[in-house]
Amino acid sequence: MNIVNIAAILAFFIISGIVVAAPLPLQLIVNNDTMQCASFLPGDECMDCTPPDGWEILGPYGPCPEDYTLVTVRSNCQGFENERCCTKWHSGASGDCQNLVKNDLTRECAFVDDAANRTLLSGWMKMPENASSSSWLCPHDYNWTTLTGTIPAKVAQYGPVNVASVTNEADFLASLGNNVSGWTWLTQPGQSAAWTFYNLPTNRRLYIYLAPLVTRPSGNGGGSGYSTDVRITCETRTRNINSTVSLKNTHPEFQMPADTMGWGYQVIGYLMIPADKIPFDGKVKVTLTKSANAEHIAVNKECCTIEYV
Repeated sequence: MNIVNIAAILAFFIISGIVVAAPLPLQLIVNNDTMQCASFLPGDECMDCTPPDGWEILGPYGPCPEDYTLVTVRSNCQGFENERCCTKWHSGASGDCQNLVKNDLTRECAFVDDAANRTLLSGWMKMPENASSSSWLCPHDYNWTTLTGTIPAKVAQYGPVNVASVTNEADFLASLGNNVSGWTWLTQPGQSAAWTFYNLPTNRRLYIYLAPLVTRPSGNGGGSGYSTDVRITCETRTRNINSTVSLKNTHPEFQMPADTMGWGYQVIGYLMIPADKIPFDGKVKVTLTKSANAEHIAVNKECCTIEYV
C-alpha cells in the first residue's frame, strides 16, 4: 500500500470522527527455560500487554535465536478505561468498558466505579450480565458526561435489598408538635409528616416502610402495645394514591395503659407502589396524616424508608 493510499485512509477516519489507536512496535520475547521465542505486541492506545510468566522482551522483532523454536503465546492484556476506547467504531484493541453506563433517553455515556454492583440513577443502564466488555460500547453519536452520583449515598444495601432514607433535613417536614428526644408527636387529627425521596428506580416495585412510635395517652404518660391506622398519600406518575395503612405494634402482648416511659411504642407498617406508578423522575413524596383516633404518633426523619430489590 503506497503513501497516498495510507493518507487517504487516515483522512477518512479523521473526517468521520473515528478514532485510530496506533499499535506499539512489535517485539521479540524469549523463554530461555524452554528455548522458545515468539512475537509480542505490547498493545496500543487502548490496551497494555505484558509477556506470559517466564518470558522476557529482547527488543524489536527480529530473528529467533539459534536453536530456539518459534511458537505462539497468549499475552496478559488489560484494556484502558477511557472514553475513546469504549466508543463504537474506534480502531485498535478493546478498552476496559465494564464500568460504562448508558442513558438512551439523554443519549449520554459515563463511567461509574464498580458499576455492576451499583444502583443507577433513573434512565441509566449498566453492562448486562451476558454481554462482554468488548461489545458493550458507547454509541458514536452519544455524548460523554460525568455521572456525579448513583442513588443518593444514604442507600444501604443488605444483600439484594436496597433501603433508601431521607438525608436532608429539608426533605422531612412535620406539623408543629411536642418534640421529645428527636421525635415529633402528632396528637391532633389532620396533623401530618412528609418525606421526599429522590432518584429512585422507576422499573420495579417500591415498598414504603413506616416505623414510628404510637401510644395512647394515660395521665402524664402513655401506655404501650397500641396499634393505630394512618392515611398515607403518595405522589405517583398520574395522581396521588391515598391509602389507609395499619401500623401494628411490635409488642401487643404487653398492651397496658400505664406509663411505660416509651417502651413498647414501636409500630410498623408498609405500602407497595407498583412500578408503573412511580414518577418518571424517580422522586417520591410520602405523607402520613393522623386519623381521628385516640392514639398519638411520633415521627422523625429516619422512621420512613423506601425499600426495593
